[in-house]
Amino acid sequence: MHLFDIDIPNKITFRESDSLSPGNSLTMFEAKGCKIGIGICYDIRFEEMARIYRNKGCQMLIYPAAFNMTTGPLHWSLLQRSRANDNQLYVACVSPARIPSASYVAWGHTQLTSPWGEVLHDLETQENMMVTDIDLKVVEEARSQIPTFSQRRTDLYDTVWKKD
Repeated sequence: MHLFDIDIPNKITFRESDSLSPGNSLTMFEAKGCKIGIGICYDIRFEEMARIYRNKGCQMLIYPAAFNMTTGPLHWSLLQRSRANDNQLYVACVSPARIPSASYVAWGHTQLTSPWGEVLHDLETQENMMVTDIDLKVVEEARSQIPTFSQRRTDLYDTVWKKD
């Protein structure tokens, strides 16, 4: 949905808007009783999008992503932990392995984060695969023990999807 246009002097300049168009819809599906929302890479930086998925009942967000060697060390895990904790759901970010000789070097670190913001799995930088179970009771526990969703002051502010 969001296009990755950045300019970090002496490190990286990247403009997806030169060759891509932004998205304008949300993608959700259900697998084994878990409602999942999809974002792509840069979308993880927008808390509002994750919140809208939470509002629509998602218990997990998945982001295929390829953070680089500048933004990866600073933000990769932080953003996943933040989105998971903010919205009390699982977050999985799937990254290419790091290939140092590539023209675009991905940070790697495919990661699964719990609704509490705990990193459950980090595949580091090598090519690898993760197969794991998630416990949806953990989503409900996080949401009932720290009920931020019901305590939001929607009489004063709200996050809404405008395309329905």
